[in-house]
Amino acid sequence: MLFQSPVLNSRFALDGYVTVPFLSEAEVAALRAVFHETLPTVPAGFHSSSFSTDTEEKQRVNDRVEEVFGPKVSGLFNPIRKLGSCFLSKSPGPQGEMPIHQDWTMVDETRFCSVTIWCALQDTDEANGAVQVIAGSHRFSDALRSPTLPDPFRDIHAEMRPDLRTVPLKAGEAIIFNQALLHASPPNTSAEPRIAVTYGLIAEEAGLLFYHRNEEGQVEQFAVPDHFFQEYNTQIGQRPSIGTKTDTFAYTPKAVTLGEYQRAMHNYQTQQAMMSYKMIPLFRDAEKQIFFEKEGFAVFPLLNADEVTDLKSYYESLNLTDVKGYGFHVSMDQADKELCRRVREKIWGVALPRMEEHLKDFKPFVSSFVVKEPNPKGVVPAHQDWSFVDREEDGFCSITCWIALVDTDLENGGLGVIRGSHRFMRNKRPSPSPQTPVPLSDHMFSIFPYLHTLNVKAGELLMFDNRTFHASPPNTTDFVRLAAGVGITQKDAQLVHYYMKPDGQFKTMLRYNVDPDFFLKYENASLSKMYDRGELIEGYGKPVEVPYEFTDYTSEELVAIIKAAGNEYNVPMCEKLAATFGNINAAQQEQPIAKQEPMPETAPEPEKEWVWVDDRNFFEKYSPKNIVTEVKRRLVGV
Repeated sequence: MLFQSPVLNSRFALDGYVTVPFLSEAEVAALRAVFHETLPTVPAGFHSSSFSTDTEEKQRVNDRVEEVFGPKVSGLFNPIRKLGSCFLSKSPGPQGEMPIHQDWTMVDETRFCSVTIWCALQDTDEANGAVQVIAGSHRFSDALRSPTLPDPFRDIHAEMRPDLRTVPLKAGEAIIFNQALLHASPPNTSAEPRIAVTYGLIAEEAGLLFYHRNEEGQVEQFAVPDHFFQEYNTQIGQRPSIGTKTDTFAYTPKAVTLGEYQRAMHNYQTQQAMMSYKMIPLFRDAEKQIFFEKEGFAVFPLLNADEVTDLKSYYESLNLTDVKGYGFHVSMDQADKELCRRVREKIWGVALPRMEEHLKDFKPFVSSFVVKEPNPKGVVPAHQDWSFVDREEDGFCSITCWIALVDTDLENGGLGVIRGSHRFMRNKRPSPSPQTPVPLSDHMFSIFPYLHTLNVKAGELLMFDNRTFHASPPNTTDFVRLAAGVGITQKDAQLVHYYMKPDGQFKTMLRYNVDPDFFLKYENASLSKMYDRGELIEGYGKPVEVPYEFTDYTSEELVAIIKAAGNEYNVPMCEKLAATFGNINAAQQEQPIAKQEPMPETAPEPEKEWVWVDDRNFFEKYSPKNIVTEVKRRLVGV
């Protein structure tokens, strides 16, 4: 993580920039004095002190700025490498306008980012040429950037201009931005020069890079020292004279089209809307409400020992079996729907009075026993649950209340969540599975290692938003992991069900207004078979057709968002998976394989005595494609 503050990390990952109070009045005055010592006459137009050919003067500026910035940077960031600093000035007049641009690629941006601290040494606004940004645009292109490579956004500058956002700053305030962020500044139309100071940095473990396209059209990669950009500014466009060439490769620059830009902007705006989401309150305790809205889950005591025993005894009296053979099953999937109704009423009768002590203005709509049999390979992959209510964008939500009836932990397959993930997307979540493509289809095991596993004692309640990414490792004990689940929502919410239109196109959902009994009539297995037969849901009127859309992140983008929300690589869980499945370097593998081709279901006939040893690792055996194939086979016999 770049910043010491999780809040700043989250905002920086989403928007590509943050603004912070940075310098005191005295520190601003001190640096203004250094600026005027360095440049007694302010040059015309836009000017950077790094343009100077006087290396001693540039070092003096760098040293003087470091005296002031050093302690501030150390208090704000985790360990970093400092790339130097310079003064920027913009004199009055039209020639000072800076067009929309990105700064050069300076690190491996699949893993790191390079950062500029731009600190105002006077109040700045649009009139005197304040910085302007296109929020979120640091993730709009993965093109390399250098003086000898074309701007990937070169064809659409005019169309992007309305998206520029001016960032006014008071003297001493700073904008800290990812150097991949699209930014610009208007001309200075005031009567005085606008002056600022900038400071570059990268993460301590990142390597500093530079890219140069040679005469043959290939790109040369150089590993360069930290002082490189202080010296190269006088050689722009030339092959660097310092540093070590580490690679040469073919590279075809690709221009971003207007459609690609608009789609990227839509994805950013969708995520931004979710990050600012506020739910209609359900908790009586304001602190629990705040925690739940931020994290997407909460755990607290609910049932006493007698109530736990009552529900366990009732479950055991039912003699339910895992009819579909998953190792994981829920009682509401039973074919006997009258039995499902009795289970619902029993769990509601025990749990709801206790839940009312903690919650307000809610209503239940479903209930079931949730069972995980002992099975060392029984992984439930990362997923979201269905959309159960209308108008989630207006603060309504559906919540699973998962009541542990035995102590649950990593050993018996206790639940885990990706913290804050209910705010990552704004997608509707239709049935059936596995036919319907979903945002996590290709990323289930890229994100699995960041699961925040939860130890929940018998009688405790784990509540999670149905948008929250959740999963569970295998139950490697000899005992059933048993829980009771209750689905709730706000009392004024409209229950709905989204069913994928069975035309094979996956572009349209059918929205039905439903009641709690809907979930006694229909479950995923029956809906899956109906979909394959082209059948519609009956008994709930004519559905409304709704476009099916979701943000299609890459695994790298999704992992970056997950980490920015405060989730960490779960080494103990991955060590357990390594022991169970083998071939996982739990402490080091931060990007587990998410997409693998399935192995043959049967081995080739050997010419001699032959034994097939299944040495695939966890992420190969449990790739998304393998999971979908197996789930569909068990659901519908295909």
